[in-house]
Amino acid sequence: MARVLVAEDDGLTRRFIEETLEYAGHEVTSACNGAEAICAVDSPGCFDAVITDYAMPEATGVDLIAHAQRLDPMISCIVVTAFRDLDLAMQAMQAGAVAFIPKPFKSMHLLTVLDRALERRELADEALRLRFLAPMLERFTMVLANALESKDYETQEHSTRLVGMSDAIARHLGIGDGMRSMIRFGACLHDIGKVAIPEALLRKPDALTPEERAVIRTHPDVGAAILADIDTWEDVRLIVKHHHEHFDGGGYPDGLRGDQIPLGARIVSVVDAFDVMRTGRPYQPARSYDWILEELQRESGGQFDPELVAALIAVMPTEGTTIAVPPLDLQPARRAAVGRRQNDMAIAAWLRGDTTAVRTPTLPA
Repeated sequence: MARVLVAEDDGLTRRFIEETLEYAGHEVTSACNGAEAICAVDSPGCFDAVITDYAMPEATGVDLIAHAQRLDPMISCIVVTAFRDLDLAMQAMQAGAVAFIPKPFKSMHLLTVLDRALERRELADEALRLRFLAPMLERFTMVLANALESKDYETQEHSTRLVGMSDAIARHLGIGDGMRSMIRFGACLHDIGKVAIPEALLRKPDALTPEERAVIRTHPDVGAAILADIDTWEDVRLIVKHHHEHFDGGGYPDGLRGDQIPLGARIVSVVDAFDVMRTGRPYQPARSYDWILEELQRESGGQFDPELVAALIAVMPTEGTTIAVPPLDLQPARRAAVGRRQNDMAIAAWLRGDTTAVRTPTLPA
């Protein structure tokens, strides 16, 4: 059931729309002119859809749509009018309408158009909720990864640094936001499979035996298996599985080479090696920046993708500094205005650090 505002100055047509929507189970509010309809849309989320005539007293349907879109940019707006004018349709679409229905029309046509518009809104709402939750999920994975790293490394900031450097390389290469997010998650969770590796092996300061090395080399497959049931994280899973592949085919677990290795895995491979050389491990002392630069250039085309070695050098942090980990783009001004659910606005406030708004969400002026 949806909450629908019907704005129509013709009483017969208005009643026909009302009865059609009510029969389909929708909650209907009606207005007989544009000004009354504009007053009815008084807050984000008060309606799921607006069905409006174009030519009405006091304000047009385009005026109503523009007002509704300012309050709630995701509201589904449908124009119903006797004017068969392409310019009118374009005006309505530019104002934010998602459909244009000429009179006369059948009830099933109206319901079909409304259902599709509401489905579109639900998808947009779900995308919004995921955008709100993504930074929380990223922070959770960072905490999880750092907790797991404490089995292996004295520092618990390895994943944080890898996320920052991987994101810097992705931005340097012009990679889009969606794939950048996957690369960040992959960098964060690249070694999650080490949860299955005995701590004694992870901390062993001496050279590993062939048998011990074989055990260590299971962690990419274990990590990929851990993430296997997350349908939308296939790119993350491939990063976790293949971040120890070598550009020349000499890596593991599958011996992939060149472009066979997912781009995200190639990025994480080079930044992981950089951070290990920079900070040191029980089996390897920390190296100087000059030594690291020479090693990266020596392994360019061997262990590492030459393009990504060049990108890492271009964004490489200077001695004693780290690359900041930027938050995902929340577009806070727009998202504060579009949350039709109270919990959406509360989540947004919580992410901004505004705990006063969690129980009683407030909207910006």
